[in-house]
Amino acid sequence: MEEFVASHTRNLKRDKLLSEKERDRLVDRKDKSTLAINDARIRKKLSNWLKTLDEVSMIFNHLPEEQSSSVVTNENAFELLCLAARAMKIKNFYPIDGNVNDPYTWDTDFDRCKPLNLEKCNAVLYKAKFGNLIAPSQGGVGKFDKQIINILQTGDAMDLNGLLKGLRIDPNDPEAVAIVEKQIEFLQAVGLVENIANRWQWINPPDSKQEKS
Repeated sequence: MEEFVASHTRNLKRDKLLSEKERDRLVDRKDKSTLAINDARIRKKLSNWLKTLDEVSMIFNHLPEEQSSSVVTNENAFELLCLAARAMKIKNFYPIDGNVNDPYTWDTDFDRCKPLNLEKCNAVLYKAKFGNLIAPSQGGVGKFDKQIINILQTGDAMDLNGLLKGLRIDPNDPEAVAIVEKQIEFLQAVGLVENIANRWQWINPPDSKQEKS
């Protein structure tokens, strides 16, 4: 029995993100001699934990809800909401607009983001919305931004900078730019756009051309 208790205690400690000493030093920030090192360790652990959020999202999206419900408590749901609100405050996001009962409609009102850099703000949200794209070679994309199609269908061929401007995305954010480029690659692969001197032109699919002729 004592061995079981000892083993269970060790497992609980391993399941914790922070050690007792790290938690104590994080909350009680009086000891300046250990503060910098402790904060650096915690930043690293936080960074590693945030990198797992895509897998948590995958679990929530694919594990049957009756199974998830047996694990996720009401307190967990509330804590996640609080964490999201705190993360948005840290990043200076403004209040969310949309249907309160439908989180998938939530968005930031960019017209009220004047103190922020709109393009940078939009780039962060863009990565959150469309960051889990599937490469064209795998048969498609997981989420596709219909704004890209709408912009390209408006007329003349457009270069990357023009497209980013239309999407209101910071051109200096390499991750957001890569997500846009990946979607363009997919549109090229399926024959919806063609590259003309590093500019993209919307075209009808081959099948559509044959039907019209």
